[in-house]
Amino acid sequence: MREKWMRVALGEILKLRSERTHSVPTLLSVTADRGVIPQSESGRRDSSSADKSLYWDVHPGDVVYNTMRMWQGVSGVAGEGGIVSPAYTVCEPTPAVKSEFMGYLLREPKLVANFLNRSQGLVSDTWNLRYSDFKEIEVNLPPLTEQRRIAEILNEVDAQILRERDIYHKESTTSRALVTELLKRIVDSTTHWSTVVNEFTIQAGVTMGPDRTPVSSPHGYLRVANVQQGYIDCSDITELERRDGDLKRWALQRDDLLVVEGHASPLEIGRCARVGKEAEGLLYQNHLFRLRATSIIPSFGEVWLNSHHTRSYWIRMCSTSSGLHTINSKLLGAVPVPIIPSELQIEISEAAERSRKSRDQRLQNISKLESVKQALMGDLLDGKVRVPVSA
Repeated sequence: MREKWMRVALGEILKLRSERTHSVPTLLSVTADRGVIPQSESGRRDSSSADKSLYWDVHPGDVVYNTMRMWQGVSGVAGEGGIVSPAYTVCEPTPAVKSEFMGYLLREPKLVANFLNRSQGLVSDTWNLRYSDFKEIEVNLPPLTEQRRIAEILNEVDAQILRERDIYHKESTTSRALVTELLKRIVDSTTHWSTVVNEFTIQAGVTMGPDRTPVSSPHGYLRVANVQQGYIDCSDITELERRDGDLKRWALQRDDLLVVEGHASPLEIGRCARVGKEAEGLLYQNHLFRLRATSIIPSFGEVWLNSHHTRSYWIRMCSTSSGLHTINSKLLGAVPVPIIPSELQIEISEAAERSRKSRDQRLQNISKLESVKQALMGDLLDGKVRVPVSA
């Protein structure tokens, strides 16, 4: 351990706050990515009890953690006063620690793993980390000057990540609006319409079964989870042995479209992705439909099937009493498709592709910054790197 660093129990530096004065009635919530925020800004429905007499007070600078999700590192530092439900634990930092530093320390992966080991419950939905166990966990604590500087460094990285995310959301909104406007013009002006069944051949996927004659080697098999809106995720491909006939009938070709049969969320029903080099030759499961273009440009078909217009059509047609939204080959085949010149199809496809590449680049930047942050957290919070501090 570094010179002047101390080994302390969390209970020595974070004291349990058990106040219920409710002098500031603002309802607060703790999120995994944004820390402690007003519940009204969480984007979630307010499910709090009408009777808040048992809710805990939170003071500015307090550390608050979700008792049943601390094994996932769900904690944060309060920027304002308020109240939280009894599902949270509220801790008052002692003068020996900086709140901002503790906010980062409590999300450090090794410490979160320790929280997991100390959490109690039969299943993950009921695991909880009581303060009596939390307070016994030991951590390495640097002097206040180093705590402040460590928090400043990590804050700077967080600010960069936030800027990149803001740019990503703004560019995504702008580019989607451009493609949406182009499609709207088509919907408003096109007089010649066809359907999916007239522009594509439709083939449902292969059903996994126990009795298969082995081929020479296992074969890649795409599942619903691999097919995202606008791209195919090949990072986790299932492999299984199939009959030769399966390979001939269900092997994917470049520019085939895969459409998801159903989803619990109406916003996810029928999401579509075009097959590229990485997925060429793979098989696909029976909860996916393959569309092979006969008279339409595949890239435009992908844009159209992922558009708001098609999604609205499916939501209207495919709701079920069970809440699961599904499509079958008949419904898929009946989806309207505008017949427009190939030049316009290409223009829309290229606009969508530019949008996708821009979003991908921003996401890569964010991923790199988050990796840098994780590495810095490990080095700084373990004392592996000496940070310069001002006098």
